[in-house]
Amino acid sequence: MNVLRRRDAEVKYEYGCDLRRIYPWSGVASPVWGTAIASVRPGESTHPHSHDELETFLVLSGKGHMFIESECEELVAGDVVFIPREKQHRFANLSHEEPLVFLTIWWDSPEARQRMAELLATGKQDS
Repeated sequence: MNVLRRRDAEVKYEYGCDLRRIYPWSGVASPVWGTAIASVRPGESTHPHSHDELETFLVLSGKGHMFIESECEELVAGDVVFIPREKQHRFANLSHEEPLVFLTIWWDSPEARQRMAELLATGKQDS
């Protein structure tokens, strides 16, 4: 059984939030998608950015404003948002006391498409 305990997890400050990357999980699973648990500190916002993959956020706790280009929506725990490729986005925590925590899942980057082509060419299963 593979378990990564919260107390042992590596958390880095990336994109303006505390990010705990989950997949790919070295030595365990290397899918063609990635996922992480992100936490935006009270009163802060992620850095505006865009990238060449598709992304989904699932809000786990807290409340925030999600900005995608010129659009803005308030999101709360249980809400899900899809972020198209190359769209500038940021997530602002509306609380000054509690973190805004969300699961991020990304896929279909050029690197992931290349890896998928290699897996298909060799007939190997993704692990």
